[in-house]
Amino acid sequence: MTASKYWYLAISSCFLYVIISNFDIGWGFVVKPVYATLFYLYYYKSIGRHNIILLVFQLSALISEVCLLSELNVYFDEVIYFFMIATAMMLMAFMPILKVKPQVIKREMLAEPILGIVFCTYVIAHLLFMFYENVPNKPLFILSGILLWIFTMICTLIPLRNRHPSNIHLYIIAASLLIEATLGFIYYYSLEMNLILSALNIAICVHKASVTSYFIQIHKIKTDSKTYY
Repeated sequence: MTASKYWYLAISSCFLYVIISNFDIGWGFVVKPVYATLFYLYYYKSIGRHNIILLVFQLSALISEVCLLSELNVYFDEVIYFFMIATAMMLMAFMPILKVKPQVIKREMLAEPILGIVFCTYVIAHLLFMFYENVPNKPLFILSGILLWIFTMICTLIPLRNRHPSNIHLYIIAASLLIEATLGFIYYYSLEMNLILSALNIAICVHKASVTSYFIQIHKIKTDSKTYY
């Protein structure tokens, strides 16, 4: 089977997951490993070799999301720990890009990243403030918020130092993860509505698709990097 077929199957299973989860979250959990596996197979067919970092990311993210949607307060520590592992895997994948010689950064290039940093800082700070009293492990909650802030900052700044077109994926990765975190807490603590659940699951699927695509594009970015100083 070609790589593109795995991609279309993964996207189709994402749609199926979002629909099924609205009716029965338990059956949705059955579909989650399917699209995670298909995204990994898409990577493998595209690159031609395995990637333990992507595999650990998919597995840890999957466990974190299942715990989040099952019973957040019961599995709060597990949600955060596996979120940290998944985020660490993404940061490890960014290392080859950070080693690429950066381009000269001009003043006019700073407006968009600064706005992005201000927005992300506001959202994460608001998230921590809004749900601080609800969470069972407050120090771990703060630590995860700091990690999320660091991650979103890196996703915002990498495209500034390397203008390769594929780095646009990083904006989508950061935005979808931020939406995922925000909606997850809103759904559990504030508004347990199908609309919120659907938006949360869509953000999860967009995040997985963007991460997988970017893992593939990293190889091209390293090859083309001399063109984008």
